[in-house]
Amino acid sequence: MKKTLIAAALIAAGQPLLSVADELEQMTVTASRVEIPKAQVGVSVSVMTSADIERLGYSSLLDVIRTLPGISVSNNGGAGKVSSVYLRGESNFRTLVLLDGVNIADPAAPQVGAQFQHLQSADIERIEVLRGPQGMMYGAGAGGVINIISKKASEPLRVQLGAEAGRYGSRKASAKLGGSHEKWDYDLSLADLSSDGFNSRESDISGERDGYDNLSGSARLGYQFSEKFSVEGQMRHTDAESEYDGCFDANFLQTNACEDQFAQTSYRLAGNYKPSSIAHELAVARQEIERDTIASGQSSFAVDGAIAELNYVASSDLAGGQLLWGGEYEQQEFSSDYSDQDIDSLGLFAEWRGDLAGKLFYTLGYRRDSLETEDHNSWRASVAYPVLLGEQQQLKYRASFGTGYRAPSPYEISLNLAEGVEAVGPETSRGFELGVEYQLAQLMQLELVYFDQEITDAIVYDYSLGTWGAYGQDDGESQSQGVEMSLGGKVGNRFDWYLNGTWLDAVDTTGEQRLQVPQRVYNLGVSYYLFEDRLMLNGNWQQVEDRLDVSGEMLDDYGKLDLNAVYRLTQKLRLTLRGENVLDEDYREVAGFNTTGAAVYAGVQLSL
Repeated sequence: MKKTLIAAALIAAGQPLLSVADELEQMTVTASRVEIPKAQVGVSVSVMTSADIERLGYSSLLDVIRTLPGISVSNNGGAGKVSSVYLRGESNFRTLVLLDGVNIADPAAPQVGAQFQHLQSADIERIEVLRGPQGMMYGAGAGGVINIISKKASEPLRVQLGAEAGRYGSRKASAKLGGSHEKWDYDLSLADLSSDGFNSRESDISGERDGYDNLSGSARLGYQFSEKFSVEGQMRHTDAESEYDGCFDANFLQTNACEDQFAQTSYRLAGNYKPSSIAHELAVARQEIERDTIASGQSSFAVDGAIAELNYVASSDLAGGQLLWGGEYEQQEFSSDYSDQDIDSLGLFAEWRGDLAGKLFYTLGYRRDSLETEDHNSWRASVAYPVLLGEQQQLKYRASFGTGYRAPSPYEISLNLAEGVEAVGPETSRGFELGVEYQLAQLMQLELVYFDQEITDAIVYDYSLGTWGAYGQDDGESQSQGVEMSLGGKVGNRFDWYLNGTWLDAVDTTGEQRLQVPQRVYNLGVSYYLFEDRLMLNGNWQQVEDRLDVSGEMLDDYGKLDLNAVYRLTQKLRLTLRGENVLDEDYREVAGFNTTGAAVYAGVQLSL
């Protein structure tokens, strides 16, 4: 999808078509923590730019990433409600999510993962999704890595204002201020989202609405001491309140008067130094989360969590290739009225990236993690073989194999201690993939990938352990294998399209289908440009099939159509109009939880 939309943007701007070789040298990804040409990447990476995000028009980052191959999403009843992201069938607690270099997982959650429902799409420059085991490079689990990068101002002064309103009493306002002057550069952003929502649960017949409020802000300041040395500091904060149904109050009575209060604050300070052929980056980061469940007006369960990290990454160009090495120390903390727990880990890694005669590119990497309970080894190997078929065509073959792991969370450890149950150890993963890519300049792109990955010793909740239940580990292996396809093309200078699909066979250790993971997901999108590109029309159709709910119910297949229109009134003023579920499809992502009906939203965007 990314390739097609970028090509459309280039033509819309009146730029000439580039050759395949030129384009592949320009486009880089961070599959190995450093930028490398796309032609040399041997693993599966999807990239979305700010232009792609704006073209789709979604307010929620959750809706943006669900249009990518290999990803499916479940949501429990609307904006701000509990949501899960499945990457190649693995839940988000097995996927590392980075926001401007900060691990934003929630250590106060039972199984540590990012709270996707609170992430907005405003002010995002780029999203990179690395699919498959990435334990060697990032220490993450089987699902992969989602890397989110915010916009940075490059001009002396940039001001952007936006507002949108629509169905369900939804209101959104955003402001962005940034600039650069001599050696300084800075960015400030603020986004406020509020919605009256709809009734989240089918079982609640009161007709009341479950609303959502989200206020997010960020600040960044950078200073370039010289061409060799720079520093950057940033801070981000989110306050969110989400109403929902079906919680328990302090007397253990069920009620529909429920509210989740969520606050997340992150800090990061990083320095980059490149005195010669060796580049160094040292960063320290901390993020803190406070969550409180309010039932019938009283706090029923409050938890706090924090993740502190120290990261060092270095790279050096050597004869025959590039050597990347580094280390990271991490501490996760969990605290509640009933228990406190923290865990530490130290990881060291190295990767060699080389080539054979400048035609075949390969990587070999190894990582050693020292956990509190045991040590763990991870490794990854990849190969990419691009073949130019002419000035405008290229074929690339690629393959990779890697391992990963997930250490038990502070909550999993503390619960077992409280129940007098033996602590669980890490779960491990391994996976391989084979891929082929074809590109005809910027006119057509095709990617086809086969993948196979498995989890060993998966950590699961077991009601038979302890008095009230605790965490144990499955015997055997759970597996996910399948095919991902991405295809895009152009028709003239005004029309482009993309199609991606994921065919998945995800099973647990008993051979039964994994819960909440659809076995087939398709996205079809089109964009059309009118009036000398002043008007852009975009549509995305998503088809989801064969999803087995946690209740054991097979949910109905569904298709959903979303539309977005952007009209450039002047160079500084744009009007937007978007529709979600415009065909008013009655569907469910989780049994018993409602989803949005047909909804229309209108907005304005001003750049100064």
